[in-house]
Amino acid sequence: MAEEPSISDRYKLPIPQPLQDAVDEIALNSPLVTETQADLDDYKKRWLVVGICLHSVIAPALRNYIVPILTVLYDELNRYNKIETQIYPTHLQKYPRTHAVLNYEAVNNNKGLYRYQKAKCDYTIKNAVELSKLFQPTHMAHYTGFDETCETSGLLELVINIDKFAPDVRSDAVEVRKDIGKLISILLLSFSL
Repeated sequence: MAEEPSISDRYKLPIPQPLQDAVDEIALNSPLVTETQADLDDYKKRWLVVGICLHSVIAPALRNYIVPILTVLYDELNRYNKIETQIYPTHLQKYPRTHAVLNYEAVNNNKGLYRYQKAKCDYTIKNAVELSKLFQPTHMAHYTGFDETCETSGLLELVINIDKFAPDVRSDAVEVRKDIGKLISILLLSFSL
C-alpha cells in the first residue's frame, strides 16, 4: 500500500507538462510592466515630507506632552465634577473653562448603542483617554490610548480645545491643523488628476 505524500511533499510535485506549457504561453504573450515615475513635483514632495514628520516626529512628542496634562485635568474634573460617576441629566455638558461642548457620543460606545437617546447614554468617564475623547468629533475618537491609534489631528484637537496647554502651543497647534488641511487637500487634488 503506497503512502500518500504529505502536504509539504505535494508542493514539490512536478507541474504537469500541459499546464507548464499554458503558463509559458501566457508569460510570453503578456506585456512587460514598466515602472512609471511618480507624478510628484518638488512642492508635493515637500508636503509629503511634512506629513511624514508630523506622523513620526511631532505626534510622538505631542503624545508625551499631552498625557500628564490630561491626567491632571481628569483628576481635577473628577474631584470637582465627579465625572467618574456622573449620570444623565446632571453630567458635565461643557468644559467649564473654554465652554467647549463635550461629546459623550464618542465614549463608552454611546453612539453605537444608544444613537440619539441621550438619557440612556453612559456618562461615566473612567480615565484620561476617555476624557480626551469628549473633546473630539466622534469620527476621530476611535483610539484606545495615547499611542499610534491616536492620530496627529486628534492630538492637535486636544491641544486646541483644552486650556491647560500653554497659549503659544495652542496657537501653534491651530496653525499646524490649518497646514494639515492644506496638505490633505493638495495631495487629494494632485492624486485625483
